[in-house]
Amino acid sequence: MGWTLVLLFAVLLIVGVPIAVAMGFSSMLVCLIFNTYPTLAIVHRLAGGIDSYVLISIPFFILAGEIMNTGGITSRIFNFADLMVGKIPGGMGHTNVLASIIFSGMSGSAVADTGGLGMIELKAMTDKGYDRDFSAAVTCASATIGPIIPPSIPMIVYGAMAEVSVGSLFLGGIIPGLLMGVSLMIIIFFISKKRKYPTRDHLGMRKALSICKKAFFPLLTPLIVIGGILTGAVTPTEAAIIASFYAFFLSIFYGEMSLKKLMRMLKNTAINSGTILFIIASATSFSWILSVEGVPQRVTAFILSVTQQPFLILILLNIILLVMGMFMEGLSILTIIVPFLLPLVRAVGIDPVHMGVMVVLNVMIGLSTPPVGMSLFVINKIAKVDMRSLYREIVPLIVPLIIVLLLVTYVPQISVFVPNLLMN
Repeated sequence: MGWTLVLLFAVLLIVGVPIAVAMGFSSMLVCLIFNTYPTLAIVHRLAGGIDSYVLISIPFFILAGEIMNTGGITSRIFNFADLMVGKIPGGMGHTNVLASIIFSGMSGSAVADTGGLGMIELKAMTDKGYDRDFSAAVTCASATIGPIIPPSIPMIVYGAMAEVSVGSLFLGGIIPGLLMGVSLMIIIFFISKKRKYPTRDHLGMRKALSICKKAFFPLLTPLIVIGGILTGAVTPTEAAIIASFYAFFLSIFYGEMSLKKLMRMLKNTAINSGTILFIIASATSFSWILSVEGVPQRVTAFILSVTQQPFLILILLNIILLVMGMFMEGLSILTIIVPFLLPLVRAVGIDPVHMGVMVVLNVMIGLSTPPVGMSLFVINKIAKVDMRSLYREIVPLIVPLIIVLLLVTYVPQISVFVPNLLMN
């Protein structure tokens, strides 16, 4: 029955059925065919899959990102980032990356970063004389940092499915996210030197102080979110709610909020949240049948029969996840792969936080990986550049991200040091 479920799911994907529908429909269909489990059990699993306190944070982090992109907050963040690194060769590229790192501490979504902050970054780079396809590639690559540095919607999904502390996963992403930013800035530096891209002119003290003043309150957002979780004052869910309300009041204070904008933001939040939660609900019923039929255990046994070396198992998982990322959306990969990962993680003794950070990092790199990374298509729609030119420019930027992925994979302390230090 388990393998029939996998086969039906694969067939539905091939014919173009949306992944959430494919998982839910295939689960219901095998129950009707084999009559082993009542179809009501699938309904219970669908409802139970999203009956989780931690998942409440998803719509609030999405809403926070919507408010920041619409409420004049992202432009202040970008100007502050430009003040910090704009004088380095390739300054606007570095500003792009640093702004994404700061914005990462607020939205938790790579697509929100690409679609909102990305428009500001792209315009600023092209206005300064950077090639449009290179600007689009940098914007796309820097957005992958978003769900690595906390907060992170993919880590919330992984934590809920794998029953791993979301707070630990958030903390585990801090060092890898910063390494991603540094590695991107290094490659941008050398490319910019070679192409002789311009740097920012010197800013006077008065202008610099004005930028810092305007960015002060937006910059408190990641401190509130991450600091609240670190100190144990709030849970990730409560941090998401606080971030949303804080961004809302800032937008009102800056005079950027209106009833029309608010209704549009709430509509977008409802649509995006509903899509994510529908995928999670369908994945819960799908993974439940796989688990009771013992499919993940058989896959684990097969892999362990080939090799029991964690080194080889980890590289195999990286290859599988990167290939999947080239063709599928990130959350869909998580919901499919996590049920198969859990028995394997337990069998070889891999730290679940380390595995979670590694998996999410793979998935995020996949968003920018040709041929069909989601962020590639978002930025292509915004920038209106030739897709082949975008592919050519994004590949060198993927290389440092892969290097960071390998470091995270084989040096577990990179991802578990901070959670072990602060959360024991």
